[in-house]
Amino acid sequence: MATSKRINLAVLLLASQVAAQAGFSPPIVQRCPGLMNASNVACVNNYAAVLPYPFARAYASDGVDPENDTFVETSVPSDSSFSLLEDTPFVVFDQARGLDILGSAPELERVFDTRNDSIHEAPVYVPGLNVIIFSLPHQGEYQQRIINLNDTPPTIANYTTNPPVYAVNGGKLYQGMIYWASEASFSFPSPADGSLVQQAPGIYKLDPNTGEVVTLVNNYYGTLLNSPNDVFIDDSGDIFFTDAWYGYAINVTVYPVHAPATYRFRPSTGALNIVENTLGQPNGIGISPDGKTMYISDTGVTNFEGVPKDAVPRYTYDPFGGKYVYAFDINPSPAGGYLTNKRPIWLAETFADDGLHVSREGYILGAAGSGVDVLNEWGELIMRIEVGGDINNMQFAGPDRRDLWLFGPSGIWRVTGLEGIQGMLEE
Repeated sequence: MATSKRINLAVLLLASQVAAQAGFSPPIVQRCPGLMNASNVACVNNYAAVLPYPFARAYASDGVDPENDTFVETSVPSDSSFSLLEDTPFVVFDQARGLDILGSAPELERVFDTRNDSIHEAPVYVPGLNVIIFSLPHQGEYQQRIINLNDTPPTIANYTTNPPVYAVNGGKLYQGMIYWASEASFSFPSPADGSLVQQAPGIYKLDPNTGEVVTLVNNYYGTLLNSPNDVFIDDSGDIFFTDAWYGYAINVTVYPVHAPATYRFRPSTGALNIVENTLGQPNGIGISPDGKTMYISDTGVTNFEGVPKDAVPRYTYDPFGGKYVYAFDINPSPAGGYLTNKRPIWLAETFADDGLHVSREGYILGAAGSGVDVLNEWGELIMRIEVGGDINNMQFAGPDRRDLWLFGPSGIWRVTGLEGIQGMLEE
């Protein structure tokens, strides 16, 4: 009898431990209130802060990031509601703000299939022409692409400038001009006539109406820049750009001369100054609508050490490397804005945030792994747009800047129906 009592007590103790471990009110995921018939939207309750154990998610090992290392592919066998995240493009964590952003009828559509061995970067919307110009920074790709939104459905074609620019990785619109961050330093044949074009990594200005390109800066006191990655222009016309190592990674430039850093270039004077040098691989860059805060993403998860020179890309995946978005205060000075008060505001839950955009409302959008992070200005995750394929960058487009185009190695997507978010007029 005593033995039976001890067994019963052990069972009760185990049951109480299981209950304590659970500590959540199911369901974890549900169809969003007010959108019960919208099968493409799901709401995550309480940020899934407590999951019923056991649960499991894939993780990186041996220098490789597995494709299923994502929150939505986490295995949660004890709660069937989690399966609602499968094939659901809009995943909402903050219901009040997330549903305001999405509106009543958001849609995600795949518009173009593209080559799956190259990233797609530097998308810029040109309102006067109603087109998006973007780049394939890849060996042997010596021209850009243009999406014509005047056609129904939209069409895509090659786009060549004069002179041509090789391996553009970042782009922004400012006062009708496109500013490009280009990674390449090797000579290449012109797509127009086959003549040899000489180029150094730098910042270039394109007139989208004429196709004419002007070089703005291509060296730091006689040394090559590494490979300018992304760019943003402030209200005074100063150009801030990140200078990472990815041009070397894809073999379009030589081994880097400088450590990765972020710079400010002043076209008014020609002065080039460093403004930030603590990130592993500075990547996406954006500025808040009030011009007081700069956001820079770090993709230091890419590890360049010990990688053979004949390997492309020349990096492996380091799960302990930087995968953060940082905020900085922008302080005015006679030499231009400088940065202080660095603070991490977001740890990417999937891979790392590559392209970075800031909306008119101050939301931060990061192209991260298989989708887009939508954060508020303090780095809280409001929602995710899941596409099921890698995303490198994005761009708001259309007369009111409400359509969001997503660019990745295996496709180009368009999000329509958004109501509570708009792109900036110049970005």
